[in-house]
Amino acid sequence: MIGKLHRKFVAINMTIVTLLLTAICAFMFLTLTDSLRDDSMSVLRRVIDQKNVSVTVWRKEADGASESFWSRAALREQRVSLPYFTVAVGRDGEAAVIDSQFYNLDDEDALLAVVQEGISAKAESGLLRSYHLRYLRQPTATGWHIAFTDISQEQSTTRNLIINMLLIGLSALIGFFFISLFLARWAIRPVECSWKQQRQFVADASHELKTPLTVVLSNVDMLREYGRDQSERECRWMDNIQSSSLQMKDLVEELLTLARSDNLSQRDQVRERVNFSDLVTDCALMFEAAVFESGKLLQEDVTEDLFVLGDPDKLKRLVDVLLDNARKYAAVDSTIQVKLTTEGSKRVRLSVNNQGELIPADELERIFERFFRSDPARTTGGFGLGLAIAQEIAHEHRGRLWAESDQKNGNTFLFSLPRLK
Repeated sequence: MIGKLHRKFVAINMTIVTLLLTAICAFMFLTLTDSLRDDSMSVLRRVIDQKNVSVTVWRKEADGASESFWSRAALREQRVSLPYFTVAVGRDGEAAVIDSQFYNLDDEDALLAVVQEGISAKAESGLLRSYHLRYLRQPTATGWHIAFTDISQEQSTTRNLIINMLLIGLSALIGFFFISLFLARWAIRPVECSWKQQRQFVADASHELKTPLTVVLSNVDMLREYGRDQSERECRWMDNIQSSSLQMKDLVEELLTLARSDNLSQRDQVRERVNFSDLVTDCALMFEAAVFESGKLLQEDVTEDLFVLGDPDKLKRLVDVLLDNARKYAAVDSTIQVKLTTEGSKRVRLSVNNQGELIPADELERIFERFFRSDPARTTGGFGLGLAIAQEIAHEHRGRLWAESDQKNGNTFLFSLPRLK
């Protein structure tokens, strides 16, 4: 439980940090790309405006030299640093470069292809990614003026930004991961202490209760054996005492089993080669009489010589729990089917099926919780600890225990664990 809580705390922490970093990086990326795009568009608009002015200047030069000198000075003030070139395209399709800066335009075929793509584009402005250019097209009285500017630097800046953000984000996530581990230990420490104290109390209380229960049961047996002239009422009282004491003894033993499972470390667990086929067969034989007395049948289909690594006593307890659970809830005159097969080449699977009242879908997971009791109408005694103990045993053996319930197959409990060859 503490391990799950610790992992959940770290997962929530890392999810929040990841979302925040993603939002920050996305904001920075969009802001920078918008700024770079605005800068290149500003250059294109300025170039287009300059060419309009130059045309006007050329027409006015015939009137006097003073206007020509003023126009050239204005154009020098509006020069830009980004590489660009401007093309005038006539209605007949003829194109001529009317201005260029920092650009080598010797390749006429490539230039014509660029101009043709700029003319055929639907939008008045956009990107020519194959040429690493951004264009702005403006209609004129004689055709179009198309300004192109190089976006190689813009693309390089964007690419470097992405790489830097990935490196910084990954480093930040690794750092926050270790910080989250520390914070999780610090935040969960009070819960862990309380949980350990609770488990220790359950273990100690269960152990201390065993002695007085044993004394009570011994005294009841002695009274039955040596008591004389006991009335029917007194005999009934002793029966009630014995029945309640046995019930409490079962509860104490189950609590002790859970307490030992909680306190058991990995190195303390028993690990030996177990013939799981023989174990399942022995358990089924032991339950045949009890199942028959309850008006049901038990059928087994066990593949021979399937070996696993684990504690034979605990595995026997798990199988007993599943068989006893099926015996309690199977319908009268129905058949309980026990099947042990291989699951691929690396695992074995035990299934215990019974035809009875179906388990609601919302309870298929909860039935393995401690002290969970289903609908009282389906309850046949017990304390709600049997399946919880079986689940703990399954986890100890790196296995998986789950339940399935449907109208066609009834209720099936399945246990899968690694196979030992």
